Amino acid sequence: MLWGAFTNASQAMQTMDWAMGSISQNIANVNTTGYKEKETLFKTVLSESHTSPAQTNNSPTKATATTGLDIFGVRAVDRNLITKSGTITPSTIWSDLAINGRGFFVVSQPDNTGAPQTGLTSSNTLYTRAGNFTQRAVNGNSYFTTPDGNYLMGWAADSTGKISAGSALTPVYANIGQTADGQPTSIMQMLANVPSNAAMTGTTKTFTDTTSITDGFGTAQDLTMTWTRAGSDTWTVDFSLPANPASGSVGTITGSPVTVTVDANGVITAPTTSASGTGFADLTIDWSAGPTLQSTASLDLNVNKPAFAEVSETVAIYDEAFNSHNLNMSFEHASNGQWYLRLRPEAAEGTISALTADGATYTSAIPITFDGAGKILTPATASFTVDWTATGAGSNTVTLDLTQLSQYSNDPATRLGVKTIDQDGFASGTMSSVEITTDGSVVAHYDNGETRRIFQIPVASFVSADQLEPISGTLFRATEQAGEMTIASISDQGSGASIVASATEASNVDLEDQFTRMIVTQKAYSVNSNVFKAADEMSQTVRDLI
Repeated sequence: MLWGAFTNASQAMQTMDWAMGSISQNIANVNTTGYKEKETLFKTVLSESHTSPAQTNNSPTKATATTGLDIFGVRAVDRNLITKSGTITPSTIWSDLAINGRGFFVVSQPDNTGAPQTGLTSSNTLYTRAGNFTQRAVNGNSYFTTPDGNYLMGWAADSTGKISAGSALTPVYANIGQTADGQPTSIMQMLANVPSNAAMTGTTKTFTDTTSITDGFGTAQDLTMTWTRAGSDTWTVDFSLPANPASGSVGTITGSPVTVTVDANGVITAPTTSASGTGFADLTIDWSAGPTLQSTASLDLNVNKPAFAEVSETVAIYDEAFNSHNLNMSFEHASNGQWYLRLRPEAAEGTISALTADGATYTSAIPITFDGAGKILTPATASFTVDWTATGAGSNTVTLDLTQLSQYSNDPATRLGVKTIDQDGFASGTMSSVEITTDGSVVAHYDNGETRRIFQIPVASFVSADQLEPISGTLFRATEQAGEMTIASISDQGSGASIVASATEASNVDLEDQFTRMIVTQKAYSVNSNVFKAADEMSQTVRDLI
């Protein structure tokens, strides 16, 4: 009995001493960010169990077995309350993070030089809910690290902010003040209305010239030029003379009609066969009367050519060197429901080529047609290449989405009704700030007005997270007992789960509970010391009786 008292009391005092150590550890970390409480439980253990034969001196009878006393002691069993969440409290530090939901931040231990490691292994990967991250400059990057130097891990986004499926985790960094390349324009979309009540160029224009032609008698004759639309950038010009009451005509014209081609600026590019230069029509006239029966004339078609009835808008476009230029987009109202789109880089900084729409190729203007309800019929998309000859910035091909173009009456009728013209180009910029969204996206803001996701911070979840191995009160390592691990965006957990920026998770220690446990533990230790003392006094009494 006395041996059992000694054993039980000594084991109990050792166990209470262990429990007091856990309590003191919890109280010491009551203000430690992300600390998880260590709870000491008590387990009964079998200290001694035996049997022995009953022996009687000088007795011939068979000995009988007797059972000794079973002595039950106690030992400490620790339990880490890892899944018990602490209170999320606001912070003034932008890089502080808290998990509102399940899971842990994934962090990687540094190598022996303090730099981030290139690959994750089970030995260098840890998990934490302590999100009091600081930024640390290593090898030119400003990494997110824990106070003890572990690197926060996440998925890196590409130059467009997208994250590829199956991406490996890499250390998260955000280099505020770093310059990022811009992007040349490759896609444009127009949400606009061309006014159906705008003036029209028309399909036929007639001009009369009274100074260019003299007949066989030297008398000035009216030469009529009729321009008839043949296409987006071509006209047919027919020349005629007035009728002669006696003979039916004052003369016969050879060389009529003439096909005229214009560019996007309305400049005549053909005919080019005249000795007088481009844009001149050479005519031969046989006069019906007079001393001079035949004459020739070289007529300047630029003088009386039709003027485009256009509405236009100037938009920004970026070249391969990320420089901004002005691109004029002009819509000519040719006839009811028929328009022509012309593109002109301003300041003669570039030239347009490879103009196509719905697979068809055009020289300088794209035909656009609308139905009677103002809905666009053709084309759906167009494309063009801009050669930046004046700036030496190469060339870029742009795809233009025209499906959101409409034709309704507009006030004023002389203006294009633009709601938005979006294009994906932008200039180079310097990262001015960083924010972390509720889904864990690390979003960089640049002084050129652009924003881009540069990383995604995931969370790691375990089947039984309380079975993780504590490395410290805030850091844990995966174990077989913790079960299968899943790394995913916190948004996969459903509504309510989020990453909270400028906030941290406090310790989950309840200070009042710890003081209660401390009092009970101290009292238990004191009582067991009295048991030990009483057993010692009893053994001394037995000794003195012998």
